[in-house]
Amino acid sequence: MTSLAGRRAAVIGGTGFLGSHLVERLVAEGAHVLAVARTTARLCRLSAVRGDCTVALADVCQPESIVGALRRFRPNVVFHLAAHADANESFGHFAECVRVNGLGLVNALQAAAEGGAELFVYGDSAKDYGNASVPYRAAQASRPICSYAIVKSAGWQLCQLAASFTKLKTIAIRPTFVYGPRQNRNVITHVRECVTAGRPVTLMGGTQTRDPLFVDDAVDAFVAAAQKPRAWGQAIPIGGGQELTVISLCEAVIGALGATVPVAAGAEESRLTEIWRSNSDNVDAYQLLDWQPRFSLSEGLARTVSDWTIGDGAVPAVTVRARRGCYLAAVSPGVVFRMLDRRELDDRRAAPRGGRRAGEAGPSEPVRAHAALSGSLPASLHLVMPAHGEHV
Repeated sequence: MTSLAGRRAAVIGGTGFLGSHLVERLVAEGAHVLAVARTTARLCRLSAVRGDCTVALADVCQPESIVGALRRFRPNVVFHLAAHADANESFGHFAECVRVNGLGLVNALQAAAEGGAELFVYGDSAKDYGNASVPYRAAQASRPICSYAIVKSAGWQLCQLAASFTKLKTIAIRPTFVYGPRQNRNVITHVRECVTAGRPVTLMGGTQTRDPLFVDDAVDAFVAAAQKPRAWGQAIPIGGGQELTVISLCEAVIGALGATVPVAAGAEESRLTEIWRSNSDNVDAYQLLDWQPRFSLSEGLARTVSDWTIGDGAVPAVTVRARRGCYLAAVSPGVVFRMLDRRELDDRRAAPRGGRRAGEAGPSEPVRAHAALSGSLPASLHLVMPAHGEHV
């Protein structure tokens, strides 16, 4: 799979931070892209490419949902990025990690296999290495110390096992700390909040190190993983290539914001599962993927701050063309996505509110904005591509 142009790529977790950037990149590569999301809550992240991708509402924790979506889409490659995030330890957190990152992965693997995929790209984590020596290496044994990493590490073993009795090829990418536009709450957004409020940046510890990786560089690595068969079967660590303390990272963010607030290291107690050093010099990624990071920390932070300054802004005008067998639905005023209701035909009493059957609009008629849907789409609505082979 040397090129993704014309290939069918499914991104599970396609409206997440990393997933939405990957969807945009795959569209730019010329792939036919299915973005799989559990809800419509973050669908706006795909507004710029909504004319070039299709969305499936499917939950990895519901096997019939995710398996059904990928059976219909028939992907060549599946990127699995859906996950329950790391958090403070509790029995509830244990359970969610097992449910989403464990059983959800099993369902995603089954869906990929039954959907006829050739390759499954597993979004793993450098946290698998725990407090092992740095820089990380692909041949290095996992030493997870938190429930999130324990399940993620086991997940890679499940990927390898699935490859042994199916036609799936598998590869894992293990990023360090990924940041950039649309990022979820993390130390960088914490600094921004403190600067905005004019208060000191309080830290849990501060002397621990991180290796910040800009999101565009992470996306490059995931795309390369699908294009380099020699790397398949490997779990490859990637990072920004610059190990620095969390204190130094916070100071860099403050500088990028043009602010002056103090950093209060050790103001809060460190987590019991704290990773004290994190770094990847990317030797394996360079050899196996021909990959290395393009963005320095200062460049990545500048782009991140610029995105904060610009904000969401106006949604770009995109023509979403109707096609027979699909549905078009507005998720906000003027923002229309292409979708197909997977309910049985005799249960399709009406098109979803805010949308219309594509067949009613004609096979290529541009569709103008409809009224916004109030809240999320119906729970029974699943959005998938038309039958295998039809380009949308």
